[in-house]
Amino acid sequence: MRGRPRRRGRRAAAARVAALVVALPLVLSVALAWGARGVTELDPPRAAPGFDLPGLDGRMHGLEEFRGRYLLVNFWAVWCAPCRQEMPSMERAYGRLRGPDFEMLAIHVGPTLEGARQYAKELGLSFPILVDEDMALTSWAVRGLPTTFLVDPAGRIVMEAVGERVWDSPELLARLRGLMGQDER
Repeated sequence: MRGRPRRRGRRAAAARVAALVVALPLVLSVALAWGARGVTELDPPRAAPGFDLPGLDGRMHGLEEFRGRYLLVNFWAVWCAPCRQEMPSMERAYGRLRGPDFEMLAIHVGPTLEGARQYAKELGLSFPILVDEDMALTSWAVRGLPTTFLVDPAGRIVMEAVGERVWDSPELLARLRGLMGQDER
């Protein structure tokens, strides 16, 4: 009698392994393509709400300062694990896309300026970081952290992505370049 349950157990285990072997390629392909998925183009685009926030550079910055170029705006926080995970890829993407027609900035949501400064220093982040200590930018409709928006040169939000991304993945870089009307560099 003991032999039968063991055989069934072996058969069940073999069936689970077979299902995993069949499902694994699908899971991997979805995971690899996720970088560009979940990025929503807004049709029609909506006006980007203005802001006036302190930066890690000690100056106040507003949306108007970036008018005339594409602006990738990332809302994040030092306590947000997915935000911390995606920041290195954002820095690499910034290095690839940076130019006269493109800028990136990250808006740290909540206290403190010093915490954001220390984190940026640890990672060697070179793009501008602003701090919304009072969490006043509710008009951006951030539904979770991290959330990233692409603002066009006219000041309209043309794309949004909620959740962590690998911003320097070939798929996502191509998607951003396509939205900005750029060829592959």
